[in-house]
Amino acid sequence: MNRFIRRAALLMLLGAVLFSGLGMEWDSAKTLYTGIKLLQLRSKTPRLLRYYIMRIDLHTPGLSFVSTGRDRDWDKPMPDYPKLKIRTKRITTAEFMRNARAPRKAGGPGLNMVAAFNAAPWRPWVPPYNHKYGDPPGTMISNGVVVSERAKQNPMFVIRRDGRADIVAELDKRDYPKIKEALPGFSIIARNAKVVKGIERDKGIHPRTAFGLSRDRRYMYVLVVDGRQKDWSIGATLAETAKILIDAGACDALNMDGGGSSSMCVWDRRKKKPVLINRHDANRKYMRPVASNLGIVFKK
Repeated sequence: MNRFIRRAALLMLLGAVLFSGLGMEWDSAKTLYTGIKLLQLRSKTPRLLRYYIMRIDLHTPGLSFVSTGRDRDWDKPMPDYPKLKIRTKRITTAEFMRNARAPRKAGGPGLNMVAAFNAAPWRPWVPPYNHKYGDPPGTMISNGVVVSERAKQNPMFVIRRDGRADIVAELDKRDYPKIKEALPGFSIIARNAKVVKGIERDKGIHPRTAFGLSRDRRYMYVLVVDGRQKDWSIGATLAETAKILIDAGACDALNMDGGGSSSMCVWDRRKKKPVLINRHDANRKYMRPVASNLGIVFKK
């Protein structure tokens, strides 16, 4: 019991420093896998919040990333929304992980995926909101293959073929051959460990997913904020999301698809299945199919 009380007190203390700029204590974080740590935090200020931050050491031997690739019917008109062409198929983050881990003898890729997150936004997002396929904005690249491309680019999280990660405003086509993964987000919310000016005007309070990188690009930070649950977690503004990531150690940060899409899954070695870390609803049963996911893979 004393250990539980000390742990609860520590979590509340970490939540209290959320907007203080004091940083977060990664030494106390749970190690999920080699090079991957997780903090699960809560705060009562400025409102009830529960949020989850994963720190990934990009220098970890054998660690790589896999993102959602082209659907097999890529470039055909969407049957349920023919104004757009098929780019990816919408599946849940947990399904993305299960598919990646499907054994080769069963026709799967047999990847040792240990964590996964929702990533890029997509169209169409109109009633009835249950379209089978998605068309991400801007430029999206998966394993070196262009999945989507438009003249107007969204800022994106990129992994180069040499393993270096970055958050960039745009990509030159001449640089495509150097890119392994490129995932567009909505907007850059932090630069040089400072909240980007102007985003404080967006007062929307929502569930969030955001990616961050340390100044030396050694660490990636994935933040998921629960929201729209009055007795659990209300949600965060863009500026608050940026501050959380800066406190965690990020220098630059990118706001990804959020709301009901926000999902952080890890592979439970004991249960041998993907487990959703965050909470979409009180029953923990719902997970939205999304058009873009990013997974962390270790060599077997």
